Amino acid sequence: MTGKKVSAAIVTYNRLDLLKESLGAVLGQTKYLNHVIVINNKSNDGTKEYLSSLTDERLVVFNSEDNLGGAGGFNQAVRLFAEKTDDDYVWLMDDDTIVQPDALEHLVDFAEEHDHVGFVNSQVRWGSLEGNPSWMNVPAPRGFTWQMYMTPKNPAVEVVNSTFVSVMFSRKMVAMIGLPQKEYFIWGDDMEYTNRIADVDRGYTVLNSIAVHKSKENSMPGDIVKEKDESRLWRYDFEFRNRVLTARRISKHEYMHTVINGFRFDLRFVLFNKNVKFRFTKAKMIIRGIFKGMFFNPEIEYADGLTRVPKRSINALFKARFLAMPKEIFTLDDDVKVINEASIEDYQGYTVAADNFILKQKADSLNKSASLFK
Repeated sequence: MTGKKVSAAIVTYNRLDLLKESLGAVLGQTKYLNHVIVINNKSNDGTKEYLSSLTDERLVVFNSEDNLGGAGGFNQAVRLFAEKTDDDYVWLMDDDTIVQPDALEHLVDFAEEHDHVGFVNSQVRWGSLEGNPSWMNVPAPRGFTWQMYMTPKNPAVEVVNSTFVSVMFSRKMVAMIGLPQKEYFIWGDDMEYTNRIADVDRGYTVLNSIAVHKSKENSMPGDIVKEKDESRLWRYDFEFRNRVLTARRISKHEYMHTVINGFRFDLRFVLFNKNVKFRFTKAKMIIRGIFKGMFFNPEIEYADGLTRVPKRSINALFKARFLAMPKEIFTLDDDVKVINEASIEDYQGYTVAADNFILKQKADSLNKSASLFK
């Protein structure tokens, strides 16, 4: 384990004071840190000059000629990790993320000591170590397993997504699923990317890895109803568009659920709740964003030089099992066993529906592989 190497990656835009604090915390890690990639999104507050003055050999600085947005910045960061280093893991965070000195050590140790780990993230607190949980960074637990992890003896809770506030994944995972979706520009790129990972292997919040998120407010993610800052409204055009695509990539059910709830709850609350600021502007953004999301589908990019690694889909495993044994009732332990041990071929020969689904999955996989060599 002591031989593992990690590239940390920070995306920054016009927050020099926070960047200095964040960078200092990362460079002070107790173990495993080998590189720190800083993506400067065309800041005009002296960030470029500050970074050029630093002499730490671990630093890899990319000064973008354009503001790539958070999504474009993380896309570039993961690309640089994959193409310019030989490190084992990449660890992502915003410039307002202040990690504790042993945060990385706990993430790497957990990932190395457990099987089927797709990503690991830190427990995130808002403002200070004594602060409340940072609500926008609370990940969604995997519904059928989280209870067994809620014990002081267990170092982690299984989750199915994460924000890019102290999340780490491996070089092999990048080879499997590609790069973060730069076209998201801002908001939701982290959910989409970690959902991709969680469909291949399991994600965990490592409870003794602690990060502080010094965001301006401790708000819920994407809460357009309570938004009062007019300067932030433009972000919700991306929020609703990106939210729809992320759901569509999970399943048809999730896609329909997201679209319906966007109109049923977000739009209705914006129009009819009391004391909603910018009511009609927000309503237009919700409608426009949802409809854009229905047709938004940029291609996933892959880093140059990485050998593509075959992957299996947890969602496809469960669907194949259902089609093969539609009348069976499965326990939670059965579900965990599927994730840990099963392959889609295990469900061949049961029903015509299952066989057709498995053949389609294999054909889709072959088509994706063939497209890489065109």
